[in-house]
Amino acid sequence: MTRFAIREARPGDAVGIARAHVTGWRDAYDGILPSSVIERVDIGQRADYRRRILADRDILSVVSFDVTHGDVVGLCDAGKSRRDPPGTGEIYALYLVHHAKRFGLGTEMFDYARTWLAARGMPALVIWVLDNNPHAKRFYEAMGGRAAQAMPSRIAGYPIVERAYRWD
Repeated sequence: MTRFAIREARPGDAVGIARAHVTGWRDAYDGILPSSVIERVDIGQRADYRRRILADRDILSVVSFDVTHGDVVGLCDAGKSRRDPPGTGEIYALYLVHHAKRFGLGTEMFDYARTWLAARGMPALVIWVLDNNPHAKRFYEAMGGRAAQAMPSRIAGYPIVERAYRWD
């Protein structure tokens, strides 16, 4: 029996997506970012942000969910690249809660987003990850991405380095 599935997000998913986003984000960056930065992420703020994302027809939002309970356990957002020329898509976020990892959901959501972007004239793809996040880097390398440029940035005032992974 299948435990999880994916589908495009619906407006009523905003709070569930926010919960999965915060939980997945905190898990992904534990030990990578200071706890003071991790704890700033709030489900209420994320839910408001999610409602705006779900209303934007130019952004794809895919969720993974528990087929028994319907709980959202992961998310993937994609659209036009924010930094690259036309024809390049970007996956803005891809997060799973811990208990939903290792079921192939990350790969399914990635493939869904890549297909959606290509169908809209964006065959090239970029994803930005924290350069000191070995789990994300291994995942994107396993998906065929090649490490590209690095760029200094900040999260809640904390200095980070983002690394681009590209698919041409």
